[in-house]
Amino acid sequence: MQDFQQQQLAFIRRIKDPTAPLPAGMRPARMAVYEELFFNNLQNFISSAFPVLLSIVPAQQWQALCRQFFQEQPLHSPYFLHISEAFLHWLPQVAQQLPGFALELAEYEWLELALATDVATVAPGWQFDADSALMLAPLTRLCCYQYPVQQISVSFQPAAPATQPVFVLLYRDDADNVRFLQLDVWSGAMLQLILAAPGQQISTYLAWLQPYVPQWNRDQLLAQVTPLLTDFAMRGIVTAAAEI
Repeated sequence: MQDFQQQQLAFIRRIKDPTAPLPAGMRPARMAVYEELFFNNLQNFISSAFPVLLSIVPAQQWQALCRQFFQEQPLHSPYFLHISEAFLHWLPQVAQQLPGFALELAEYEWLELALATDVATVAPGWQFDADSALMLAPLTRLCCYQYPVQQISVSFQPAAPATQPVFVLLYRDDADNVRFLQLDVWSGAMLQLILAAPGQQISTYLAWLQPYVPQWNRDQLLAQVTPLLTDFAMRGIVTAAAEI
């Protein structure tokens, strides 16, 4: 049994690193088939999860990153979403090899994939009511980035962070399409309050938000927030806490 386990470990080491010694009795040509099959599958899973990052990083460098990840990162699940999530968590180790926006872009792309494959049910749209306790629907993700990740492409690669925080809201709509909204700072702050302390009425959130917009009194702030929350309620982004 011990010899068999040693053979398995040698096989795994060679699969992950083609420069490792061949397992005893294994022909190089046969081993190469397994090496290529395992690595190509893993690289395809990663590439499909991060298409924009893939288009920006040179092909040879991308393959080297995938190979390094395969060698260094233990993987405990064959599910493609878990593999890409492990790659996302590993990526900071090689951040110095990538553009400054790469980590934020990778997170944004992975969240799109996670929302698209989540088995949760999309929250129905509803008519906003100021007396309702509020929360963000399960299929939403509120993000704050230094870079405008939703705009990054081969032709737009910012060299420096934006001058203000970039609030991006990702959500899945009632047709099961993942959408994004770029928010201004104060509406992003409002949703951050709802996310951090769900189950409060709008009056409570306005009281917390008021010190950050002293130029508006409570009625003016309510007038600004109500159309926003009405729109978010109709989209199923913000929902009444009792309805979840």
